[in-house]
Amino acid sequence: MDLLMQISVAVIAVAFLVLLYSLIQTLKVLRGALDEMRQTVGSLRTEVTQISVEVKEAIHNTNAMTLDVRTKLSSLDILFASVNDLGHALHSFTGAAKESAASVVATIKGHGKKTAGEPSMISSLYDGVISTIRVWNKVKKI
Repeated sequence: MDLLMQISVAVIAVAFLVLLYSLIQTLKVLRGALDEMRQTVGSLRTEVTQISVEVKEAIHNTNAMTLDVRTKLSSLDILFASVNDLGHALHSFTGAAKESAASVVATIKGHGKKTAGEPSMISSLYDGVISTIRVWNKVKKI
C-alpha cells in the first residue's frame, strides 16, 4: 500500500507541476496583453489631448467665422432695405407714368370730340410731368 501511496503522491505532484506550468504560461500571456493595453491607453491619452486642442481651435475658428458672417449679413440688411425702397419708388414711378401715358392717349383719341368737361392735351402733359417730378424726388431721397 505504501507503494500505491507514493505513486499517487508522485502523480499528484506531476499534475500539480503541469497545472503550475500552465498557470505561469497564462500569466505571461496576460502580462503581455496588459503591457500592450497600457501602451495603447498611453497613446490614446496623447492623441485625445492633441484632438481636443484641434477641436478647441476649430470651434474658435467657427465662432470667428460666424461672427464675421453675422457682421456681413447685417451690412447686407441695409442694402436690401435700400433695394426695397428703390423698388417701391420705381413702382410709384411706373404707376405715374402709366397714368400719364393713359391720359395722353385718351386726350389724343378724344382730341376731335373734346367736350367742355375734358382736360386739354397740354393739361394732361403737365400732370404727367408733375407726377414724374414727384416720383423723381422720392427716388432721390432714397
